Amino acid sequence: MKVNINNIIISLEKNQDKELIKEIGKRGIKKENIERIIWNKRSIDSRKKNDIKFIYSIEVILKNDIDLSKLKDVTVAKEKEIPKREPLFNKKEVAVIGAGPAGLFAALRLVEYGYIPLVFERGEEVDKRDITTNNFINSFDISDLKALNPESNVQFGEGGAGTYSDGKLNTRIKSEYIDKVFRELVACGAQENIMWDYKPHIGTDVLKVVVKNLREKIKSMGGKFYFNSKMENLHIKDGKVIGIDILRGLKEREYYSVDSVILAIGHSSRDTYRMLQVKGVHMENKPFAVGVRIEHLREDIDKMQYGKFARNPLLGAATYSVTYNNRKEDRGVFSFCMCPGGVVVNAASETGGTLVNGMSYSQRDGRFSNSAIVVGIKENEFGEELFSGMKFQEKLERKTFEIGNNYGAVYQNVMDFMSNRETKSEIESSYEMKMNSYDINNLFPQFITNNMKAAFENWGKNSYFISNRVNLIAPETRTSAPIKIVRDIKGESINVRGLFPIGEGAGYAGGIMSAAVDGIKVVDLSFTKTCL
Repeated sequence: MKVNINNIIISLEKNQDKELIKEIGKRGIKKENIERIIWNKRSIDSRKKNDIKFIYSIEVILKNDIDLSKLKDVTVAKEKEIPKREPLFNKKEVAVIGAGPAGLFAALRLVEYGYIPLVFERGEEVDKRDITTNNFINSFDISDLKALNPESNVQFGEGGAGTYSDGKLNTRIKSEYIDKVFRELVACGAQENIMWDYKPHIGTDVLKVVVKNLREKIKSMGGKFYFNSKMENLHIKDGKVIGIDILRGLKEREYYSVDSVILAIGHSSRDTYRMLQVKGVHMENKPFAVGVRIEHLREDIDKMQYGKFARNPLLGAATYSVTYNNRKEDRGVFSFCMCPGGVVVNAASETGGTLVNGMSYSQRDGRFSNSAIVVGIKENEFGEELFSGMKFQEKLERKTFEIGNNYGAVYQNVMDFMSNRETKSEIESSYEMKMNSYDINNLFPQFITNNMKAAFENWGKNSYFISNRVNLIAPETRTSAPIKIVRDIKGESINVRGLFPIGEGAGYAGGIMSAAVDGIKVVDLSFTKTCL
């Protein structure tokens, strides 16, 4: 028998295991009848810095059944059921373009139903991608346009852009597929505690192993992978996909006759977006956000969140989330992809353009913590023309490259930014490539800098968060796709049959979890039917 108990509150200063047993006993369950305790969720309540608490939701597996009427605040655990499904078509090949979380989980779902996914990834497999990316970061002359491999970098390659992030798994979506994604990640090497932490993360170091194991699992079930293989052209006849052209390396081209293409291209595949426009695939501009990375000393963020308990090993590196709403403009400023104990990394993927992102390792034990601070951009802020937002991103990235004539980043102390003056001294930072001092007020349009300043002024009530110990590193431009590839309720393009846009690149996800879920969901809706 399994039962659920929610809202168990235990002070950080108490022994968590002993207190859990006591709290279960208060509900009417004797210790001798407990076979196993499973944490469904554990969160932190740090509102009172002198008495931080853990809040648990648990599942208790009992040795013997018990009369629920004698228990207090206990419910029977119900299994989440996904209706059984079967393939809609005879066994056949399906092209999957992209090996990020959306593409990988779509491929996994396809092989589970007996299909043969042909996964084409423009970048390298994760181990080779890691070498290529590190070589770029450590390049002697980052002004050399050839220093960057535009096909394999922080954005492109096995695992997608999320591989070089914090590996965050928290999501706002509700889906019956979330548990499946978590179980698959753990089976492929992720930490078991992602199953219950309220802000689960894997870390880029572990995520690389998970991605590789997931690929091998798919291959063992019949899937096929092709790296350094970019979809260069989509063949359409009478409104239906009939094939794709794959470019391998820089020379070899091969045509594949397929009538189903799952498009998991990621939010940075600008060349692919342009090709799709030429082919007549219906797309729309969508909202996105741009801004900077704000970098603090990790100890300051830990003190801000946890006070005297900042060094407590049960808490680890502190996270935060901040928002500011400019009601006059109906515009939000918010933190995004917060990386506790993490590093700021170069995230360039196009020759002659540069930008930054954030990343954490599994231990989150770095000296700094960083987060994107971004300003919301409306879908047609820069014109009604398709790709107007994407062109704005490109312009910012090229401008940053031109400022230093290299793939580095620009930086400014936050107090200098607020006062419109360039930072004269060098700064300490986790960012490993060249940084150029620059007044970021001159980098962005005025409405972006004005909104960032208003937000910093509002948040500046906390001296840990806004002070002369805090720096800005820019630009952060790739928070999400500025394009949506419009699809129907089952996930198929509204005007090209056989084309299934999924994940962040299609404009239907934001993060590892939502992208993975989207990949599974579209396969279920479009390639299977419910068993009778």
